Amino acid sequence: MVQIELLSSLAKVYPDQNLDLRDRQDTGCMLRNEVFSFQAAFRVDHAWQSTVRIELEAPEELRPCLALQAIDFVPCDFPMYEATLKQCEHPAPGLFPDILRALPPIHWVYKNSWRSVFIRIDAAKHALRPGNYELTVKITSDAVYTKTFRLDVLDAMLPPQKLRMTNWFHTDCLCNYYGAAFDSEEYWRITENFAKTAAEYGVNMLLTPVFTPPLDTAPGGERRTIQLVDVRKDGDRYTFGFEKLSRWISMCRRAGIKYLEISHLFTQWGCKYAPKVMGLENGEYKRIFGWETDGHGIEYLGFLEQFLPALIAELKAHGVFDSCYFHVSDEPSGEMMEDYKKCAEFMRRYIAPERLFDALSDIAFYKNGLITCPVVAIDHIHPFIDEKPEHLWGYYCCGQITSSNRFLAYPSGRNRMLGAMLFKYNIEGFLQWGFNFYNSHLSLETVDPYATSTAGGWVPGGDPYVVYPGKDGNALPSLRLEVFREALQDLRALEALAEKMQKSSVNPREAVVIALGLEELRFDKFNADHTYLIRLREKINRMLAGENYDGL
Repeated sequence: MVQIELLSSLAKVYPDQNLDLRDRQDTGCMLRNEVFSFQAAFRVDHAWQSTVRIELEAPEELRPCLALQAIDFVPCDFPMYEATLKQCEHPAPGLFPDILRALPPIHWVYKNSWRSVFIRIDAAKHALRPGNYELTVKITSDAVYTKTFRLDVLDAMLPPQKLRMTNWFHTDCLCNYYGAAFDSEEYWRITENFAKTAAEYGVNMLLTPVFTPPLDTAPGGERRTIQLVDVRKDGDRYTFGFEKLSRWISMCRRAGIKYLEISHLFTQWGCKYAPKVMGLENGEYKRIFGWETDGHGIEYLGFLEQFLPALIAELKAHGVFDSCYFHVSDEPSGEMMEDYKKCAEFMRRYIAPERLFDALSDIAFYKNGLITCPVVAIDHIHPFIDEKPEHLWGYYCCGQITSSNRFLAYPSGRNRMLGAMLFKYNIEGFLQWGFNFYNSHLSLETVDPYATSTAGGWVPGGDPYVVYPGKDGNALPSLRLEVFREALQDLRALEALAEKMQKSSVNPREAVVIALGLEELRFDKFNADHTYLIRLREKINRMLAGENYDGL
């Protein structure tokens, strides 16, 4: 026979573990224009090896919104750092459920080994009529087995996303994986496909490589050249070609990207050197600037004095300058403060301070006036919150192991909890460094994302990317990306609730926090229990629809 269990979207079904039955969910509610998901887990016990066919029966109105996907496994050789292994669902290396792909005609399954499929109701583009719907999962093997999910579509809508969201977009990795030459038609096709997926899942800002981004690069080394601005050097004068950048801007518009994130103009971890800049000099295409170039020297600053006005004029001509953000240097430390100050002051000649933003966690950079829009690691963010800056962003990467994060080995609740945190503290934007980073440590080599989820053993599984490269040049989403979208939807629902409370409360955000019992919530103190999060969101939904809910 076949055993079927309906589970929440937050469940992770491992082939070598029993189900956590606390993730059971056979009812749910959604707003008219959001994405709602759940899973169907199954196992067979009638044969050592057998096949199953999986189908979904649903009312006609739901069918255009439905997607049924297989959840495939990815190997993870480094689940987590030793200090936080107890926080992991699966602390040992193994196979982790993550890849979402088209459902095959048949599934091969093995006796008493659990698998699951992902079921998505996507009403983001076509709002559903309020009401009750039933969806039936049908699995055929030695017989036909069914389970029914009951969905309540409530008469309320999510507002547009306000949060600025960037998940660094690495097109050199796309070139490497697909064997596509930069600026080829294949490059542009694949890049747009991945950008559309990013936008679909809430990324509304794209890392824009005017020059090859100086990120995760070994000192003295270099990553594949991805440069949208052509440069010609004649003595100490420079001219610039913006045709590729113009095409990038058009691509972003088609994909649904609202903001451009101009890549860093100084090297990572302290802005000592220039990024790699390729150009024509005396008829030779060569590296004009790089690791050998003093970032504070007359030669490079003289180049920027010509480049920045030309770039700004081009961005204004396209009507996008007011939607652009600029970087100085990524993750500068305290001992680099003086260097960073020099570069930031130089950039402020051309860029308004609120459009200059960088990932950093030393509050002295903010207190000393070096940065107006800090992007702070969320396990260091509360001292910044206490200062009440007008513009405050958050980020996480491999180091944020005691906070919300998206690691493969972490329970999905730690991924989804981010939305409520961003709402409570009114965080303006969020950054993560790896939408599709398919390189090893310091980009010393390329890696196969289907073979390693840890950048070759460097960081905990799941940190470097949330999409997989499909055979056709399309991005395959991950289970973690779906959950992150739910976190962003939670944020939007909370913002809608605050808007609803605006007429009756002087501080509607605080009123929402109190109404939902979130007074104790911090980035370093939170309840990521799956059942709690599902009930929390249902309470928000029913409050938006004018209903009562006592399930928390």
